[in-house]
Amino acid sequence: MIRDITPIPAIDWESPGRRFYAVPFTADSSWGRLRLPLAIYGAARPGPTVVAIGGTHGDEYEGPVGLKNLLVTLDPATLVAGRLIVIPVLNVPAFRADQRESPLDGGNMNRVFPGDARGTLTQRIARFVTDEVLARADVVLDIHAGGRGFQFAPCVSFHQVDEPTIFARYRETALLFGMPFVLIYTSGMGSGLLTEQAEAMGKVTIGGEFGFGASADLDGVRWAHGGVLNVMRHYGLLAASVEDLTLARWGRQRVVAQTDIDQYITAPTGGICEPLVELGAFVRAGTPVARLHDFERWDEPGLVISAPLDGYVMTRRFRARTEPGDVITVIAEEVA
Repeated sequence: MIRDITPIPAIDWESPGRRFYAVPFTADSSWGRLRLPLAIYGAARPGPTVVAIGGTHGDEYEGPVGLKNLLVTLDPATLVAGRLIVIPVLNVPAFRADQRESPLDGGNMNRVFPGDARGTLTQRIARFVTDEVLARADVVLDIHAGGRGFQFAPCVSFHQVDEPTIFARYRETALLFGMPFVLIYTSGMGSGLLTEQAEAMGKVTIGGEFGFGASADLDGVRWAHGGVLNVMRHYGLLAASVEDLTLARWGRQRVVAQTDIDQYITAPTGGICEPLVELGAFVRAGTPVARLHDFERWDEPGLVISAPLDGYVMTRRFRARTEPGDVITVIAEEVA
């Protein structure tokens, strides 16, 4: 169905119906073009705009696959109000190269927002998204995964916000995905994040970790697809009722928080990291959660790393080889 795509800069953001675009950006090293996939679904009646983005990092596939499935199955005639904007793959060069950052300019798309219209390719794409996509949004969904580096307990996430009304909107939106955990974490962990840019623009902004290992996790793809549909239902874009996307094997949904980066467990030395607890497990302070093995001293026990607090194990290193200062795991406490 590629024939729907119109590879021209003029974009109709407002009309009812479905439109697919391939937005061109000039390649830095040639006169060639890189094209950003963009889909717009509009209803005849005005309403909220939901934006869903996948592939912010190039080795995270649950978002692109789940959003592609959404695009090829969603009937635009079913929209009763508002607008859906989807970018299934944001960092196209990184996605094609099966790596986190762009091979063309080294750009980490999640560290360059709001972008620069006269900057590198990665910066120019970010500027377009800021000015043309985020500016039109009411709700922004940035679907991530652990890539090759980390394995997460399946979670949808948002940054800590202090205003109670805004916090409640974030929380209720996050719970629509039906994932086992809603993780509240700290902002300011890096500059140029897409989610922080959207938050600064006043949007309801939700992220999440839908898989790991540069795979396309079965449940993660389903949560990405079904979660966006539930957000559309909740905000009135679709007339259907919100569906229950929880899985019995995970039990009830839990809202957990870890907003203190100093509580992240990091490696005091290098080595091979052995996990000692399951992801999503509840542990008490002092519980051994990992061992670091030095294979230059293969006849000695590994260094035991223990939990600094009670809570749920939210992430672990997926790659065993660990350098000093690398995050080993993050433990989050349940909140109301």
